[in-house]
Amino acid sequence: MNPDKERNKELYYRLIALWVVCEAFAGGIMHAVKIPFTGMIVSSLSVMCIILIAFYVHGINAIIKATLIVAVFKLMLSPHSPPTAYIAVFFQGYLGHLLFYNKKFFTASAIILSVLALVESAMQRILVLIILYGNTFWHAVNQYVQKLVGGYDTNYSFIIASVYILIHAIAGLFIGIFAVRLANRSSKWKIKYPGLVIDKNCNSELNPAFRKNKKVKWLFIIIWIALVFIFIHSYVNPSASVLPAGNVFKIIIRALLIILSWYLFFAPLIMQWIRRMLSSHESRHNLPTNEIMLLIPETKYLFIQSWSLAGSERGFKRFKVFLKILLVNILLAEPGEEQKNQAFINH
Repeated sequence: MNPDKERNKELYYRLIALWVVCEAFAGGIMHAVKIPFTGMIVSSLSVMCIILIAFYVHGINAIIKATLIVAVFKLMLSPHSPPTAYIAVFFQGYLGHLLFYNKKFFTASAIILSVLALVESAMQRILVLIILYGNTFWHAVNQYVQKLVGGYDTNYSFIIASVYILIHAIAGLFIGIFAVRLANRSSKWKIKYPGLVIDKNCNSELNPAFRKNKKVKWLFIIIWIALVFIFIHSYVNPSASVLPAGNVFKIIIRALLIILSWYLFFAPLIMQWIRRMLSSHESRHNLPTNEIMLLIPETKYLFIQSWSLAGSERGFKRFKVFLKILLVNILLAEPGEEQKNQAFINH
């Protein structure tokens, strides 16, 4: 096999493994070390992985295949992830495929991808709040803010939500520009910074999926039935309701009902469909899941060690140093024996 093609294939697999780690482990790692704005950072890292794949890999379907592989491993390694997490992955991946189909306007495509991906993430969180708490919660927020500022009749909840989305859009703009510079400069880092290479002798293992406890599930079903009865009874016969008067308790009961209904009934059905869809794609497109599986423990180890080695810096500078160390180690990798003679991504 052509050595350059083999190196490109290995790099493609390593970038996919990095995206898998960002989706399946990065959130937990960052929560553990108490990094603020974890959700925004994880979304940004995933977008950067897509931009790097678009920059380094020339296969037409590279991003689509990478998206499917990431979704397969997310299902395998993070079975607790809600279906909304897969919506974000597919949105980012398919949008990236469309934007980078023609790489003539690479910088503009990267910025658009980053802005839309982060805005979608913000809107998804707001939509979840609207579904969970309903209009009563937002009216309560308006009333609370109106009292603080002197009683002006303004839709403050809408302003707060708009500012939240705007912050994500601005962050997306900077992340897009930063990711393009990162991609352009990273090709030189593997020559310029050989001293940043991390020893890859690690004993990391993939965490197996946890089995569901059927007894716990039945307990939740019983609680759900009781909440449904209480909620309906409070509307049918409010004078004899066991639910205390006031909007606060209704908001809480509503949120609990929706969460339990989602967890017990809707999420399992949607996840079952996602499993069938991913299984179909995996067999149809001959996705290289075995090759990626071999790279994930090492990539996870590199992710953790890179963040630790960047510990001498603070704030955004630490994030930049972390990415530099991480990408030096991703880009310096040589083709592995276990991945030779495998079909490449253009099929």
